[in-house]
Amino acid sequence: MDLKGYLAVLADSDLFGVLAIVCFFVAISGLFADVRNSKWHRVLAFLCLMSIPLLEVVGSYFANLPPA
Repeated sequence: MDLKGYLAVLADSDLFGVLAIVCFFVAISGLFADVRNSKWHRVLAFLCLMSIPLLEVVGSYFANLPPA
């Protein structure tokens, strides 16, 4: 399977649903001050926030490649 086919299967999988659920739980856990001030929560919140722009950049790159 080539990379384009792999990425098509990956995009059709539950990647975005799992990402949304993880980000939801990170956001809900941020309501508690003890959790919000922990280093792990800050790292997870940063990763949740950066996942969407990263997916956009990767998708734009592969969408603009010339056909094989």
